[in-house]
Amino acid sequence: MENMEFCGSRYLLESTGDRTDRTAEIEEMLKTYGACVLGAGEFTVSGIQMPDHTTLMGHGTATRLYLDPSLSEGFAVQINSYCTVKDMAIYGAYEDIPAPAEVGGRHGLLFAGTATPKDYKDTCRRNSIISGCLIRYFSGGGLTCVDTGYLIYASLTATNCHILNCGAGIHISRFSEYHEFTNMLCDSNLYGCINNGGNNVFCNCGFNDNETGFLMNNSENQSPNNSHGSVVGCTFNHNGNNKGIGIQALGCQHGYVFTGCQMFYSGIVLEDSVAMLFNSFNFGRNMEISVKGGKLTVFSDCVFHSAPASVTIEDNDLVKFVHCYTRDGEAVGEDVSGHE
Repeated sequence: MENMEFCGSRYLLESTGDRTDRTAEIEEMLKTYGACVLGAGEFTVSGIQMPDHTTLMGHGTATRLYLDPSLSEGFAVQINSYCTVKDMAIYGAYEDIPAPAEVGGRHGLLFAGTATPKDYKDTCRRNSIISGCLIRYFSGGGLTCVDTGYLIYASLTATNCHILNCGAGIHISRFSEYHEFTNMLCDSNLYGCINNGGNNVFCNCGFNDNETGFLMNNSENQSPNNSHGSVVGCTFNHNGNNKGIGIQALGCQHGYVFTGCQMFYSGIVLEDSVAMLFNSFNFGRNMEISVKGGKLTVFSDCVFHSAPASVTIEDNDLVKFVHCYTRDGEAVGEDVSGHE
């Protein structure tokens, strides 16, 4: 191949300065050398399939990888087992476009398997890493995980990425578990995150200025073994034009823990969900809480800028507010059934 020298390395692929499809060249380099370093500039692709044990990296946002905008569905990069993708911009369009009105089928990074609850050991994807990426303009997920199974090592670690203008910043659509997300900023999307898998952990992430911040949806049994993960130190601010939903849980049957988080100008909506814990939150203005059905829901040791604009509870007498106060020291939740 031409243009492969990178400080004496065989792994560099330079931009040609046009919009020629570079998929085959990138895949061949990954297959041959196990690594491909993209130079500065533009690279158009129709869907890179990474072999196992390979690395695809760029030069930060100076490297811009585009999924051909003429494709109505697909992915820019599909990650398999023991892969690394790092340090590049990944776009679904050449020009600025807003987030879509509904989640579609064009994805930035795709971590997908064929696992089922009865057949998951040999069909899962394993232990891959994403870091330092800017991802924009995809109708589906900027980062999508699906059917990778629920083995502990069927995991993806994603860090230090910024995802905007997508159907979902992070889209864990079903049966995809044990992923770890740290320092992920998902802003200006239709959904900041759709988390329909189980055992997934989010730490120091931002789900702000989306239409909906963070959704878990098992209302129609979309995903086996759903929920039972945790969110730590994350923000859910200014969603839905300052009147939207920061956190929404529908039919989550195995519990979830949110702790040390902040929510301003967004609300919480829970329906038919069980064992939902909100601990040590800083709740700001324009904050509403709605709980319909389900079982135990606990707000503990939370501080509210002022009493929530509304607290609506239907068909659930196990909603508890424990040691929750406004900044003026007034107790929050005393008039709520189940209050302690």
